[in-house]
Amino acid sequence: MKDLSNLDVTVHSPEALGQYNEAVTVLCRFADPTAHVERMLAIEPTFAMGQVFNAHIALWSTDRADLQPACDSLAQAQGVDGGKLNRRERMHLAALQAWVGGDLHKASQLFDALLIEYPTDLLALLSGHQIDFFVGDALNLRDRVSRVLGAWDTQHPCYGYLLGMLAFGQEEAGHYELAEHTARQAVARNPGDIWGIHALAHSLEMQNKFAEGLHFMREHEATWAVDNGMVSHNAVHLDLFLLEANDLAGALDAYDRYINFPGVAPLPMVLLDGSSVLWRVYLEGHDVSARAQCLAETWSPKIDQCFYAFNDAHAVIAYCASGQLDIAARLVVTLRDYLREGDASTSNHFMTREVGLPVCEAILAFARADYATSIDRLMGIKNKTHLFGGSLIQRDVFSRTLLEAAIRSRHKPLASALISERLSHKPRSPYNQLKAEQVRAL
Repeated sequence: MKDLSNLDVTVHSPEALGQYNEAVTVLCRFADPTAHVERMLAIEPTFAMGQVFNAHIALWSTDRADLQPACDSLAQAQGVDGGKLNRRERMHLAALQAWVGGDLHKASQLFDALLIEYPTDLLALLSGHQIDFFVGDALNLRDRVSRVLGAWDTQHPCYGYLLGMLAFGQEEAGHYELAEHTARQAVARNPGDIWGIHALAHSLEMQNKFAEGLHFMREHEATWAVDNGMVSHNAVHLDLFLLEANDLAGALDAYDRYINFPGVAPLPMVLLDGSSVLWRVYLEGHDVSARAQCLAETWSPKIDQCFYAFNDAHAVIAYCASGQLDIAARLVVTLRDYLREGDASTSNHFMTREVGLPVCEAILAFARADYATSIDRLMGIKNKTHLFGGSLIQRDVFSRTLLEAAIRSRHKPLASALISERLSHKPRSPYNQLKAEQVRAL
């Protein structure tokens, strides 16, 4: 039988395959495919690609708690191989084996190889794209999609989602105007393309079109704010446009409605989105203690995972913003222990060593008003924070921390150099202009 991209699939039940195709399509929209997955595996538990899909969506969460379900699905899929699976499916198993083993870089390479042979494998493309984001590989975010695009029928119902992915890769690789053009094409084809909406927000932010970005996010709020796994993240983009417009009240209102609210699920993406917004507000001297306290409480089940360094850094941010520096300090100690005792073959160990731990030490030092240490840690990794993942906009929170540490320590030469650098990229940014005034006044 064939899947939605006309690729051969080893499956017995047409109904199970139908649920698989629906699940992949739903994932393109960042909606929840769980119901389709449950029906699919209830119909045919030995459907290998169904088990692979189940493992992928577990690993997308970057939550250590979801690792075991992914391992279980891998074992189920491996158990039905025995020569029955085709080459593409076995390549999927190899990539998944690397992924559950913690080697994201090897998994990325295996997805690259798979897509060169089977460029219309949508699940491999979706997950490969996410892994590129997790490890901060901006060029492959762009090029993985570029390599397969020519093999796709432009009339395929999922083709527009490829444009949304391509737009994000173009933006992360620095092609901001091109990314805006591509993202607008994606959203025009599929108004419910949540990733495309997110890519357009990124491109507008990087061009400092904050008024246009704010209008766009408000115009599409009814779409991005419901029934998808990116609500909190798109709310961050709304917040960033509001903060540039000096609308602090509006930004905090969006935070309360979409990011951290009573009963919110403690999902890593939601938690780090909360930290990202509050730390920006905290750096400007506004009181965020009550919200930060609530956020830290939401973080509490996830703070000792040592599973994805980008998450760890944002957990430290939450505890520092809430004034719970003792807990933040314990997290830093946990990360040092992890580097000494953890599996050095995993991507996360590398990311923690190269960027994660220094960032966490810098954030804690900043909260302690030890700006010299904060500067020392951040200057040492200034040009390689991409190594622990996230986007340009997400990682800007660490650049802002460095600049603020320089200003508060009255280190005028460093502050002048940093603000000059920022102004060369975004001269019309109200935030950059405000900081330039503060630096001049030192």
